[in-house]
Amino acid sequence: MAVRKICKQKGCRASPRCEHPWWFDVMHNRKRWRMPVNDFALARGATEPITVKHTAETLWEPRFLAEIVAGRDPTVPPEVPKAAVGVTVSDFLDLYYANYVEAEGLRDPVTVKGRLKAVKAAGGSAGYSAGKACRHPSIQGCV
Repeated sequence: MAVRKICKQKGCRASPRCEHPWWFDVMHNRKRWRMPVNDFALARGATEPITVKHTAETLWEPRFLAEIVAGRDPTVPPEVPKAAVGVTVSDFLDLYYANYVEAEGLRDPVTVKGRLKAVKAAGGSAGYSAGKACRHPSIQGCV
């Protein structure tokens, strides 16, 4: 059991029904990892503090263990990609072509370049915002 409250050892008589936070306490490769569940969960998308042990054990403990086993430090919050500011669709498509199509060595880069050229012609000067839904009817799969 890796989820516990550390307040009992400090003299809290109401533990585990007290208001103190839940903690992860894990040993992996002879190293002890201790961290408040709230600190870990809130940094990774939880919308409210974790007050129920069952939630901490079933939802957040496997993620905590997975980060440790993968070699990442769970005390460091993950980097969230920042939204593109001041980037046009044309600039974004140029980056896509260079970083994905050419770098991955796709089979037919000429066809991809032609399709990207058509998209640029349709709305290449418009601003791009990460996370916006596509609403352009001429692009296949959008509406």
